[in-house]
Amino acid sequence: MLIFRLGSKRYKVHKDWGNLTNPHSFKNISAITTNPNGEVLVLQRSQPFLLIFTKDGEWIDSWKNEAVVDGHYLHVTPDGKVIVVDRDQHRLAIFNQKGKLVNIIGESQFPGGPGTPFNHPTDLTITEDGHFYVADGYGNSSIHHFDHDWNLLHTWGSKGMEKGSFFTPHAIEVDNRQRLFIADRENNRVQIFDQGGKYIWEIGNVYHPMDICIDQKGFIYITDQIPSINLYNPEGILLGRCRTFGKYGHGITVDRQGSVYVAEMFPDGLTKLELIDK
Repeated sequence: MLIFRLGSKRYKVHKDWGNLTNPHSFKNISAITTNPNGEVLVLQRSQPFLLIFTKDGEWIDSWKNEAVVDGHYLHVTPDGKVIVVDRDQHRLAIFNQKGKLVNIIGESQFPGGPGTPFNHPTDLTITEDGHFYVADGYGNSSIHHFDHDWNLLHTWGSKGMEKGSFFTPHAIEVDNRQRLFIADRENNRVQIFDQGGKYIWEIGNVYHPMDICIDQKGFIYITDQIPSINLYNPEGILLGRCRTFGKYGHGITVDRQGSVYVAEMFPDGLTKLELIDK
C-alpha cells in the first residue's frame, strides 16, 4: 500500500483507478471532475469522449458524440449540465445530464482573432452569479467573461510575461471568495484576478502548471509537469507536494470527502488519493 502526504493530510494511493469494470480502454485522457451526484466524470480525446464512474471506481456510463473532437477540459454546472471545451473545434459543447447535446458556443470554422472568442480554448469556470469565464488558451492568450446567457461582457489578456498577460492560460478556476485562478503554464505561475480582470497576486514556483482544483474550504490543488501535485492554503502558502505517476497530471479534482483524483497522461491512467486523515 502506497501512502502519500499533502500538508497534514495522508492519502491511500489507488493506481490504475477505474480499470476494474470499465468496458473501454482509456485513450488520450484529458480531464476529470465530479457532478452534483458525487459521480466522477472522465474526459478523453477519443470516443467515447466521457466516462462516468462512482467514487469507488465502478463504471456507470459512457457518452459518445462525434461533435466532440478534442475535449481539453470540462465543467459541470450546478444543475448538472456538462460543458466540454473542444479545443481544436474552437467551441464549447454543452450536454444535459443524459448526455444529449443541447447547445454549442463558438464556431468551428471561424477561429477568433485577438480579443474574439475562440481560438483553441482550454478551460472554463462558473461564478456563483452564473457568469462564465473561458480561458482562450493556445491561440488568443486571453480570458473571456460571459453573462449567464453567453453574452460577451469583457475580454482581457494577451501574449506576454507581464502581470495580466499570459503565454498559455491552460486552466481556470474560481474559489469561494470568487477570485479567479488562472494557470499561466509557460510562464510557470498561477495568476489570480478579481472578476473584472484586475490582477491581485500570483503563485510562482510551479513548473508548467496544468490544472487547478479548489476545494470547499478554499485549499488550492495544482498539478504541474515536474510531475507533482502542489497544495496551497487560500493565502497561497505551500503546504505540501507529492508526485503523480504519468509524465504529468493533466486534470485534477477533489470530491466532497476530500479525496483527490488525477487524470494522468503518458501513460494514460487515473489515480485516486483516498483521504485517510480527515
